[in-house]
Amino acid sequence: MKQLLIKTKRGGASMFVVIFTIIILSIIVLSFTRLIISEATKTSNTDLSQSAYDSALAGVEDAKIALLRYHACLDRGNTATSGSDSTCRQIIKDMQEGIKNNDCSVVARVLQREYNSSTENSVVVQETQKSSDAGNNTSMLQAYTCVTIKEELEDYRTTLDTQSRLRIIPIRPADVDSVKYLNIRWFSQTNKQQLAKQKTSVKYCASKDEGVFNLYKYGSCGGSSKEQAPPTLSVRLIQTDDTFDISELSIAKADNQTDIGNLYFIPSNGSGESSLSGKVWSESANKSNNQPIAISCNSNSDWLCGVNIELPNTFNNHTDRSDSNTYLLVSMPYGSPETDLSISAYNNKGVSAENRMDFTGVQARIDSTGRANDLYRRIETRVELVDTYFAYPEFEITMTDSKNDSLNKSFYATYNCWVANNGAGPSGCSNSYEDLGFTHI
Repeated sequence: MKQLLIKTKRGGASMFVVIFTIIILSIIVLSFTRLIISEATKTSNTDLSQSAYDSALAGVEDAKIALLRYHACLDRGNTATSGSDSTCRQIIKDMQEGIKNNDCSVVARVLQREYNSSTENSVVVQETQKSSDAGNNTSMLQAYTCVTIKEELEDYRTTLDTQSRLRIIPIRPADVDSVKYLNIRWFSQTNKQQLAKQKTSVKYCASKDEGVFNLYKYGSCGGSSKEQAPPTLSVRLIQTDDTFDISELSIAKADNQTDIGNLYFIPSNGSGESSLSGKVWSESANKSNNQPIAISCNSNSDWLCGVNIELPNTFNNHTDRSDSNTYLLVSMPYGSPETDLSISAYNNKGVSAENRMDFTGVQARIDSTGRANDLYRRIETRVELVDTYFAYPEFEITMTDSKNDSLNKSFYATYNCWVANNGAGPSGCSNSYEDLGFTHI
């Protein structure tokens, strides 16, 4: 009897071991299954997200084609109701109505794309998965569902960087004669955050507790009180009357009468200017007054630096400027760091929506929504409607017409020389010095 009881106990222990083993193995199998399903879902969602993004990009590219056709028709003298080209008349009519009504189907109508009502009024994007599909596989139901275009914009936006550091920006609101002030903002929080992540390249930073943004090389900033310094900007104004003499573009006539001026804005975190009168443009033509201007910057603002500038009268003391000859040339003299740029026009000093004058025909904003199955991606971008990348000379030298004139220039670089090669960080170099003997040209 005692021996039988011992065998029964041993059998019960074996059952418990088997049960716990099965439970542990089941947990492991379920965990792996859940992990596999989760990763498969992530992969699928990533693929769908990329496909939806690609569909949205297809909408942007179609919008560019539509804009090119629209402006080509306008350039040939056609309108929505007149012109020898009936196709152009229809394109202009469709585009103008679509922009006015914020119509999602404007691009499809201008390009005569098939707007499929069975797929939520969308333009299907054919997907090719392998060579034998020949572009007919639509298993992911890729399409762009809504593309809108707007040509009257509240500001001009662009990005300046080392490779492309100059823009020629037409000042073209509906009535350029009514423009009294320009608001220039640069170096966004996005620029600041992106540059803060760079660890290997040269980094310029500034102390919060100093009156101006002093620049330091990478590794010399030290402490949490140092931040990325915004770039210095060069801003040149060019304006004329409807008729003008070329000589008027070289000098200023009076304190508030000039057709040209060039200002240098240096970031300052507390002691700089936030508003400038129109005479600063005229003063820039005077060598004794042509000094860099410190602009007040705030590291906590959406745009770290910004200034309102009054526009002067023309050389002949007029306010009726030529809408085809009013420009700003904005550049980064030192080529870095990369910065976003925003320019707005106002008919009064107050920077408010009621005083703002929208730019027209300078940029177009395209808002495109793409889809892949039931996942949507939406992107917004701006395209240039004029050539803002024109190869304009950034620097020039003015001399008199005397044959015996010469140019004397004093050069000064630094007493603490350092360079960066291919982003590898700073290294030493021979110091330069001021050449008191001048250089004769």
